[in-house]
Amino acid sequence: MEELDKNLMDSLSFDDMFDTNVFEGDNDEPLWDKLIQQIIDGNVIPVIGADLLIDNSSNLHKFIIDFLAKGFHLTSNPQSFSELVYDLDYTKANKKDNVYYQVNKVFANKRFAPSQRLIRLLSIRQFPFVITTSFTPVVEQAMQTIWKDELRVMRFNNNPSENNDIKNGTDLRKPTIYYMFGKVGEGAHKYVLLDTDMLDFVSSWLSNDSKVRPKNLCSELKDKYLLMLGNNYSDWLFRFVWYSMRKSNLGHGMLAYDTLDESLINFLERAETFTKQNPSDVIDQIITRLEKKLREHEETKFSEPEENMDIFISYSRSDSEIADKLHEILTAQGKRVWYDKNNLTEGGNFMDEIRKAIRTAKYFVPILSNHISEEKDESHVYRNEWDLAIEVAISMGRTYIIPLAEKGFDFYKAAIPEKMQQHNVIFYSNDEGIMSVAEKIIHKMNQD
Repeated sequence: MEELDKNLMDSLSFDDMFDTNVFEGDNDEPLWDKLIQQIIDGNVIPVIGADLLIDNSSNLHKFIIDFLAKGFHLTSNPQSFSELVYDLDYTKANKKDNVYYQVNKVFANKRFAPSQRLIRLLSIRQFPFVITTSFTPVVEQAMQTIWKDELRVMRFNNNPSENNDIKNGTDLRKPTIYYMFGKVGEGAHKYVLLDTDMLDFVSSWLSNDSKVRPKNLCSELKDKYLLMLGNNYSDWLFRFVWYSMRKSNLGHGMLAYDTLDESLINFLERAETFTKQNPSDVIDQIITRLEKKLREHEETKFSEPEENMDIFISYSRSDSEIADKLHEILTAQGKRVWYDKNNLTEGGNFMDEIRKAIRTAKYFVPILSNHISEEKDESHVYRNEWDLAIEVAISMGRTYIIPLAEKGFDFYKAAIPEKMQQHNVIFYSNDEGIMSVAEKIIHKMNQD
């Protein structure tokens, strides 16, 4: 029997026993597809580190360390703030906690321009909620150029009475920069500079005490897809930071790195985390693939009706031109928009699909033009849509209907239901671009 088995084994090649295709390179396409779909669905939270912040330098934190080392005439070439403050020449002239004052002074007198790759990533406006692991204000500055007055600034400074938390999951749709490890400008140990600061902060993030860690944010983050960019921490530290945000679902995310310990890469890949080298290339891939996916989404008739969209556009066929433009702009800015030209299925019961879409949409945007006034005695589907939207608005108990009305529109002459008139209206005209109108719609959505 043993001889028979040996002969059988001798007759088999390795290819007969195993599918050698699995050894012939990696197929990342399913992982890219998952990431892009998660972005479209609004489930991706970027986590931006020091290595992605500025151009012409690999790491802004190291740039500041070198600046201070040069100012104090150090010869030891410190690689971290901890090495800086324990340098003998530094300790002769300073107390350890003076380094916070010195770093605060640097940023009070110097503004660092965000890197082009950071601006490119955030400019696609698919990421309203962004976390930074850097204490510097650079990501905030980049977000400010994109979201302007809508931007909300939140931070964790390891003081339970001062730490910011979100209210619920919908809060993640508001344009926000969240400082995970504190923000420059505060006192000693209120943001992470030294190794001991990092240990204290991570310990707090890992705490099960809801008074210590931001309970609601942590609850939401564990189920989100984390896009880690420019966080080239050492092996042990990255594992703590990653775990402090996840505590479960460790592999639900992507890490793009310049340099990283091989053992850490292996750990993350075993946890089914998508890892890729070179954050700049990753950002290029995200932008290219996302644009392609959105174009396909525009051009494709769906075989099944879509539900749970961000916005339902209700309009008269006479206003198709403005509806087209509004749909195009809102979609380009990351909103999932239900629009009958794209979302009604072939051969489906269109009224059933419309009703389901209205009931599950987050917001209902009716376009009210002078054409509506002209059609007030005619039977049109959009009037049925209004009635259903009013029912949904009552059950919602929050802003749901955001009317878009042509300047000079007469609500009474057009026979608009009274409960529709009660909602705050965004007016538009031929002189005001639809881009401005779309931004007002998004702003109103983000206020809820």
